[in-house]
Amino acid sequence: MVDMLEVYLNFKNEAADAIAFYETVFDVKNEGIMTFADAPEDPEHPTPEAWKDLIINASMTIEGVPVMISDVPDGMGLTLIEGNNVSLVISTDDEVKIDRIFNRLAEGGKISMPLGETFWSKKYGMVVDKFGINWMLNYSEES
Repeated sequence: MVDMLEVYLNFKNEAADAIAFYETVFDVKNEGIMTFADAPEDPEHPTPEAWKDLIINASMTIEGVPVMISDVPDGMGLTLIEGNNVSLVISTDDEVKIDRIFNRLAEGGKISMPLGETFWSKKYGMVVDKFGINWMLNYSEES
């Protein structure tokens, strides 16, 4: 994996509409859409029926920049308000680097999700830095 900076956009149950809109504005196509129904089922935290058709992750490239998009339904644990719906994403295959960056961003900030394993990543976490910027950090071993 090449180290990269990406953009992540969250929407209140409007991700599909936003994707369709951005496809026409920027003359691009989405590069894949995963709904909540497509994600592995967690028996301890089943996916609510109302979420199944919402987008858990989609991606597209706008003007050369990777952009990921998702819905944030009520009850997900993140309160979506205008201003916190954009995050910068650091992706790398360097575990030491991801730990260092996460810990530095957390200094004076607030950890939204501690670094930990997810179904898509060996280590993933979210932090709001001391300036109010949302960051997502993603470590995946190179395959």
